[in-house]
Amino acid sequence: DSKGRLSKMEDKGIATSTKPTLKESIIGMSKSKELKSMATIVLCYNICIELTEVLWKGILRKTYPNTSDYMNFMASFSQKVGTFALLLQLLASTIIGRLGWTNASRVTPLAMLVLSVPFFVVVAISTRNPTMIPLMTALTIGTWQNVISKVTKYSLFDPLKEMAYIPMGPDAKTKGKAAIDVMGAKLGRCVAAGSQQALVLGTGSILNSAPYLGVCYLGTISLWLSALNVLGKMFDQQEEQAATKERSMKASKF
Repeated sequence: DSKGRLSKMEDKGIATSTKPTLKESIIGMSKSKELKSMATIVLCYNICIELTEVLWKGILRKTYPNTSDYMNFMASFSQKVGTFALLLQLLASTIIGRLGWTNASRVTPLAMLVLSVPFFVVVAISTRNPTMIPLMTALTIGTWQNVISKVTKYSLFDPLKEMAYIPMGPDAKTKGKAAIDVMGAKLGRCVAAGSQQALVLGTGSILNSAPYLGVCYLGTISLWLSALNVLGKMFDQQEEQAATKERSMKASKF
């Protein structure tokens, strides 16, 4: 049976390991500054996605109330995401190699920020004065903003996130990854959804809350960039230690 096999493995000195529980992962994460920064960037990404996506889909449903038109638009959107994600994945290794971990990691939040600011501004203006800026303009900007958000996540954010575990060692990844992936995603969505509901109650609709959502978005991006700076220092220290070790090895040969 399984217990017998386990005892035989222990008798032979074979290491056995069990996955940590979510509670153990959270405790392990709370003790590490780097793991807390990892949780922060995952949390911030999911907050930003929720803040823009719900508003964008609200505009989309208003623009295309017919179900078939809505589904056709979403199919076109998915095609854009797939095409650009494939292209960026082909370039991802080159981008990471040239920019380094820290600067490459900044590409995702900064790219999302570039179109999110005009998106929130245009939605706010078109909601109050549709003749000045039609809502279709906001939909176009929001569509490309969401394309960029998803493409950079698949091609840069996710692989760079996994790379960040390497300098921390295997224990950090084992103990912290479960809490970061589960709590970061779910908590981020919950925080953003709660903020949106509160603003809708105060302003009357999701479109009217656009200016306030924009402020929340900017604050989240700032927190994200701060967490990346913490992780960037970890990579800088690792590179410095590797360079020092290499110089020592070269000196010992002479």
